[in-house]
Amino acid sequence: MSNSLEIVKVLIYTVLSFLVALAWSPSLIKLLRWLRFWKKEKKNINLNGTEFTDPTLIKFFDHTEVKNKVPRGGGLVIWVTALFLATCFWILLKIDPSNKLFQYLNFVSRTQTFIPLGTLFFGAILGFVDDALATLESGGNYKAGGLKLSHRIGLIGIFSGLIGLWFYYQNKVTTLSFFGAHFDLSNIAGLNLAWLIIPITIIILNVLWTSSVIDGFDGLAGSVFVPIFITFAATSYIKGYYDIAVLMGVLAGATMAFLWFNISPAKFYMGDTGSTPLLLTLGVVAILTDTVYLLPVAGIMLMATTFGNIIQVTSKRFRGGRKVFRAAPIHHHFESIGLKRDQIVFRYCLITIGMCTLSIAIALVLR
Repeated sequence: MSNSLEIVKVLIYTVLSFLVALAWSPSLIKLLRWLRFWKKEKKNINLNGTEFTDPTLIKFFDHTEVKNKVPRGGGLVIWVTALFLATCFWILLKIDPSNKLFQYLNFVSRTQTFIPLGTLFFGAILGFVDDALATLESGGNYKAGGLKLSHRIGLIGIFSGLIGLWFYYQNKVTTLSFFGAHFDLSNIAGLNLAWLIIPITIIILNVLWTSSVIDGFDGLAGSVFVPIFITFAATSYIKGYYDIAVLMGVLAGATMAFLWFNISPAKFYMGDTGSTPLLLTLGVVAILTDTVYLLPVAGIMLMATTFGNIIQVTSKRFRGGRKVFRAAPIHHHFESIGLKRDQIVFRYCLITIGMCTLSIAIALVLR
């Protein structure tokens, strides 16, 4: 298939995903409101799970979900749309394997999208369970609401380890690149250290997952995710991973539809059922396409969120409770020093777009 047709396929799926997700989002919003899928109690919780009482900071933590009964679980519109489009044409191709149109539109392949789609599904189920528990009257078994933090960390650790094993035994992923420098794990100083892909996978997926707290303001997570997925659609295409490029386009289109209804005032929130699968899938795609080095560039605001939290917790632990930032995640720090939420969201988006543009330029130079 010519490269031009592959580009068309990515663009078609991006637009189709947007339209499909946009079409059924109002029904999802009504369903989530009917299910009363929102937190029932205000909670002011630090990153370590303890309650804070500082009156100068409580006002910066959003309780709109409780007050206005805005449902969480909006991430459903993203991953359900993606899995629907993926399985739809895959099933049609199984029914009629000789159909050229179905062959063209199918983007489910064992070597490229099998693991990312499986990751998307696992992360979605885990995130949905966490959201569902948080909406119970009891608030789940975690102080901040939802599944206990140690349980989430354990499950994601086990899953990322299994993904690492798959990379090691099935995909034979042994090379990692860093801005043009290629490191062959199977031959480092004469030693076969290909097994290192397992702990590397665990670290990458867990670091990305910790940035899920970026879903804090109306439109913040979506406005960051959209350019990142577009970027990895472009870089995957540049490196010849056409099916992965289509999947990234699908996620970008569905996230745009989510953002349509999440812009302030939000009709629903992404929740962990959205942020968890999107971040885990992004990490898997970066490893598969050997573009891990682009994650801190395109995902600079995700990294700022993660490392801002790490700095805050470390400082409080080893500096007698003293903080580096007024509040964490870091977008609350910016709010506490006087920036309006819309300003923060817009600037996060602009910074991400700029760094994503740089990421595509880097990928083009290093291809």
